[in-house]
Amino acid sequence: MENKVFDLTINGKQYRTERAIINGEFVLELLGLRHSTDYEILMKLTDREFEPIELKEDVDLKKPGIEAFLVKPYHHVSIEVDDEKYPVTEVLMTPKEIMVLAGLDPQKHYLKQIIGHTDITYKNDPDHVIGIVDCMKFSSCKIANTTVS
Repeated sequence: MENKVFDLTINGKQYRTERAIINGEFVLELLGLRHSTDYEILMKLTDREFEPIELKEDVDLKKPGIEAFLVKPYHHVSIEVDDEKYPVTEVLMTPKEIMVLAGLDPQKHYLKQIIGHTDITYKNDPDHVIGIVDCMKFSSCKIANTTVS
C-alpha cells in the first residue's frame, strides 16, 4: 500500500509530508524552528480567515478546505545586530534581510551569528535562510576591499 503524500503551503512555500495528522509543533519543525511560544501559527480554511492553532492541536490534512498555514513571531520577538535591538515580523530571514533591517549595506558588510562563544559566518552565504528566534545576536563585519594588481 502506497503512502499518501500531503502538500502544505507554509508562509507561501510548499512542503510535503506523509503525516495525515499534524499539529503546530510539526509546522514549526518543517520551517526548521524549535517548538516555541515565540510564534503564532495560523491556518487558512476555504472561505474563512486565518485562525490560530495551538502547538499541540491536531489538524487532519485528509479533511478538505485547508488552504495554507502562516507562522509569524509574536510582537515581542527581536534580534540584536551590533548590540542594537530590532523587532522582527518574519520567522525566516536571510543575512541580507537582517543587514537591511539594521541599516547596513549588504554589498559592503557580511553577517556573523553569535551563539555563546561561537560565531557562524554568513560571509559566503548571504542568502542563507535563518530561522529567527527571540534574542538572536548578530555582528556585522566590513567586507575588505580586494584589488587586483
